[in-house]
Amino acid sequence: MPKPGKRVLLTGATGFVGSHLHPVLVRAGYEVCGATRNPAKARRRKPQFEFCQLEMSDPKSIAAALAGRDAAIYLVHGMAESESEQDYEAAEQRMAANFLAAAEQAGVTRIVYLGGVRPAGRPSKHLRSRLATGETLRSGSVSTIELQAGMIIGRGSQSWRIVRDLSMRLPVMVLPRWLRHRSQPIAIEDVSAALRLAVDLDLSGSAVYPLPGPETLSAREILERVARLRNICPRVVEVPVVTPRLSSYWIALVTRADRHLAAELVEGLTSDLVAKDEGFWALAPEHELVPFDVAAERALAAENRELSIVARASERIIQVLARPSRH
Repeated sequence: MPKPGKRVLLTGATGFVGSHLHPVLVRAGYEVCGATRNPAKARRRKPQFEFCQLEMSDPKSIAAALAGRDAAIYLVHGMAESESEQDYEAAEQRMAANFLAAAEQAGVTRIVYLGGVRPAGRPSKHLRSRLATGETLRSGSVSTIELQAGMIIGRGSQSWRIVRDLSMRLPVMVLPRWLRHRSQPIAIEDVSAALRLAVDLDLSGSAVYPLPGPETLSAREILERVARLRNICPRVVEVPVVTPRLSSYWIALVTRADRHLAAELVEGLTSDLVAKDEGFWALAPEHELVPFDVAAERALAAENRELSIVARASERIIQVLARPSRH
């Protein structure tokens, strides 16, 4: 249970996870300030919530946002903050180090960080940076809980958007062999619940916990399961030699994903992203995870409302072509 009047700074408040988490924290009884570069714009969109200024490249701005806070939730991503594709790793580490220093100075007692799953093989640049950010935040005196999640299912998730668009728009799927690698996708509702619980987790030091979803699925199984929810049965052609970088080009062509972002996300799928145990959920046995199909159905319905009439019509035609024959 949250401590009465606990003051929480929510960074990345207008992003995918932050926008889902903000109302969850408020309903739980926390005094939440959503940190964003443009608080005036955020207030116009969501006048019922409190927002404050935060510029992660400015240590003074970080210190001002953390002043008087008891806890902070760190949802900052360097890929979005850095203007150069080449230097976001360095930018992420600078931001994390500055944030930690300001949190120590402000007397913050808990940082909760949402990171990425440590892969079985060599991590991609994207995952390497996320893991390093967690190490930086856990290196100080503030008790820091790092939760490591894979693909998050929900409206606004970039990785989910790629899966959704591929499943809905390809009557024939050319699948590289590396799509056999497995992961444990998780619903945004479960991620929000874990982040909330971690704020008041009874722990004096710092720790890392995997945040697995309820099922372990290959990337191919994920695509097929999502397609099945709309009664689509695409023809699947498996090819042995298609690199992640080449795949990013056709993903950018078929989906709404940016090519650079697609390349980073696809590179992370080249090895298994599977937790060794139930991770954080062992500390919350009362929490019931959202089944994969339920989470995917909710996300499909939410995403469909945002598509243009032309996009919906095009997908409808493709879906009719890809439906299984009744004969």
